[in-house]
Formats: sequence, structure tokens, C-alpha cells
Amino acid sequence: MNPMPQLGRLSAAQRRASYPSAYQRALGLALKKALAPADDLDYLADELMQLGQPQQVRARKPVFQAGERDAQLWLLVSGKVALGKHDAQGRWWQSREFGPGDWIDLLSAWVGEPHAETAIALTEVQAHALPVEAVAQLCDTQPGLARALLRCVAARARGVTLDRQALLTKDIHARLAAWLLEQSRLAGDTDELQLQLQKKDLASQLGVTPETLSRSLRALHDQGIARVDRYQLSITDRPALQALADRQPSRYSR
Repeated sequence: MNPMPQLGRLSAAQRRASYPSAYQRALGLALKKALAPADDLDYLADELMQLGQPQQVRARKPVFQAGERDAQLWLLVSGKVALGKHDAQGRWWQSREFGPGDWIDLLSAWVGEPHAETAIALTEVQAHALPVEAVAQLCDTQPGLARALLRCVAARARGVTLDRQALLTKDIHARLAAWLLEQSRLAGDTDELQLQLQKKDLASQLGVTPETLSRSLRALHDQGIARVDRYQLSITDRPALQALADRQPSRYSR
């Protein structure tokens, strides 16, 4: 993980001015997405841009490791990141994936605990680490920021609950359809997706074996819902994919 650049002794204004212009734009967009629909969105994003440290991470390298303590709120500025853990045999089990404007870990620093999972860069990644104490001080004077962050924490907790419910109550076809729709949303609602995950990583995230995942992808292809060519996937029937994602089976199967 490479800081870009070293900013430790700079004032807030100097810190922001030292960012490359492209990074400033990307960070501003990521913060606005992360805080929306907050009141005074532009102002709050501008205030947070003056805090923290940018980090650049190469693909397949960790952004942070499970068990580490760093008292930072981690925001993804560009690229894709996966969260998960390695088991005792060293196998990677993935729980979720993030895109630009997503908080990679907004929870651990607030409660003073180490990261619960490891964050791995799926692509070249730019992330921004915001010191939780500085953010907390800003929340004291900016209640709109506190409300925005509380919404983010609540949304993440609700998402975890929904993911758990889906794993318990939806079959693999519905879970895969929901995952594909989420990837489409992250990519700007496109029907053409470039998949960054290896099949075994996606299978672990969906709670199935790679073989079961392959069968489900073939079923989507056979039904004319999606077309898969290695890491390129095309959604060919979005309404049918949405209906599949919303389906509640009469018998639970995985």
C-alpha cells in the first residue's frame, strides 16, 4: 500500500492542494456518493476532503488486514475491493464487494476494534483513510455530517441483515441474479459487465461451490437472461433477471 503523497505535516488546505487534480475530482465524487442524500452535500464533502490520507493499492494486494487496528474510516475512491477472510487452510472466503463511493470499513474505528475482515484490491485501487477522531470532531460542529454517517452505518447494518436473510431463504439462482443487478448498478446500470472476481471468490460470496455457480450461470444463459463469455457478462433480459432476484422459493435450497 503506497501513500500518495506523504502529507503528515501539511495543513488541511495544503493537504488538499497537494492531491493530484484527478484524485481531487475522484475523491469529491466518492464523498458525495457516500454521504448522499445529506443536506449541504457539497460543503460536507469539501470539509472531509481536507482530512485523511490517500492510499494507492495494487491489484490483489490488501488495503488492510483482519485484526489490524488503525482508527481510520476507509472510503473507496476508485477501483474495486472485496472483503473477506482466510480460513485456517489459507482459503479465501469473500463476503462482499465494493465500488467507488462505498465505505470499505465505516464501523471498526468508531468502536475502537480491529478490522473484522481483510480488504483485498480486485483492481488497482485508490482509497482514502479518514482519521476517526478528526471526523468525530467535525461531527460535533456539523450535525448534518453526523446524520449522514449514521445513515451509512444503518444502511450497512441493514444490508448485512438482508444478505444473511437471502443466504438462508433464497436459492442460488435468486442470489446470483441479485448480485448481477448490484454489479450493474455499480457500473452505472449497464447491461455489459466486466467481472473482476475469480469464480471461486464469487462462489464463496454467494455461499455455494464453484461447480454450483457454473451450473447457475449456464441456466441464465439457457433461459436467455444473460450471456457469459469468460469474464464478460451481458444481461440480455433485465426484467427476467429482476424477477428471478425477487423470487422467494417455496422450498429453500442452496
